[in-house]
Amino acid sequence: MTYAIRLILFLLLIPLSIRANEPARPAPPLSLIQKAPARKSPLSGYFLTDSIEIGRPFQYAVTYRHAPIIDVLFPDTAKHFAPYRVQKVTVFATETNGIGFDAISRDSAVYTLVSFETDSIQLLRVPIRIINETDCTAQWTPIDTVFLRSKLPLSSVDSSRLNRPKLTTDTNLVTLQQQFNYWALALGVISIALATLLLYGLFGQAIKRQWRLYQLKRRQLVFLNDYNRLTRTINSYTAAEIANQAVVMWKSYLERLDKQPYTSLTTPELAVRINDERVANALREADRMIYGGTYSPESLPALRLLGEVATNAYHRSRASMQTTAHTDSDPTSQSAETPTIS
Repeated sequence: MTYAIRLILFLLLIPLSIRANEPARPAPPLSLIQKAPARKSPLSGYFLTDSIEIGRPFQYAVTYRHAPIIDVLFPDTAKHFAPYRVQKVTVFATETNGIGFDAISRDSAVYTLVSFETDSIQLLRVPIRIINETDCTAQWTPIDTVFLRSKLPLSSVDSSRLNRPKLTTDTNLVTLQQQFNYWALALGVISIALATLLLYGLFGQAIKRQWRLYQLKRRQLVFLNDYNRLTRTINSYTAAEIANQAVVMWKSYLERLDKQPYTSLTTPELAVRINDERVANALREADRMIYGGTYSPESLPALRLLGEVATNAYHRSRASMQTTAHTDSDPTSQSAETPTIS
C-alpha cells in the first residue's frame, strides 16, 4: 500500500518538474499593444463643423451600425436637440454590407440646427431607441463639442471678467431713414404709359366716340331743361322777352349741333336754308312776339315746334355719330351739305 502511494506521487511530480524547467515566454512588445485597433462604437453623433455662429444654420450627424433585423428610432426633433432649434432633417436610406451573420446595416441622418445660445463651448448628445419585443432600449451618442464663433471684440487676456462685453437683453429701436425707390417709380410710370398707349391703340376710337355721345346727350338734356322752363312761363306780358331768349337759345344749340352759323342768320335766311314751311311759320310767329309784342294762341305751339326741331336734330346727329367710323367728319362734305332740321 505504501509503495502504491509513492508511485502515484512520483507520477504527479514529473510534469511539474518538466514545466518548471521550461524557459519563460517573452511578453508581447508595447508597440504591438498600442497598434491594436480599438473597437469602433456602433453609435456616433458629431457636429460637421468645429465652430458655429448665433443664428447661422449648422449640421449634426447621427450614425448607427446594427444587425439588419434590428429596428431603430432616431432622436425626436421636438425635445432631444434642446436648446437648439431643428430647421431640417435629411434621412439617408439604410445601407447593408455583408451576408448572413456578418451583415451590418447602417442608418444615418443629418440634422440642420440653429443656436441662439451665448456659451462659448456648447455640448450635445442625443438618444436613439432600439425597438424590442416588449419595450425600447435607449442608447446615447457620445458627447460632442462645438465652439461659438463670436463677432464681438474680445477683451484682453489680463483684463478683469467685469470688462468683458455682455449681450444686452433689451435695446431701443433705431429709426432708419426711409429711402425712396426711384427705380420702382420709373418702372411704374413706364408700365402705366405703355398700358395706356396699348389701350388707346386698341379702343381709342371707340372711347372717343362714346365720350362725344355722352357730351352730346348732356348738352341735349341741358338745352331741353332750360328751353322748357322758358316756354312754360310765357304769357302776354313776357312774350317779347321770353320769345327772344328762346329763339337765341334755339339758334345757339343748333349752331353747335350742326356746325352752321344759325345765330348770324335772319328769319328769312333761316327759312330759305331750312326749306321747311312749318319751321318758317314758327319763326315768323316768334318775330311777331319779339318785335310786335303780340301773343296769340299760336305763340306757344310755335315755340314748342322749335324745340321738337332741335330734338330731331339731336337724334339725327347721334345716329350719324354712331354709324360713322371716324370721329371727325370730312369738312368738305360738311360745307357742301345743307342740313334739314325738321
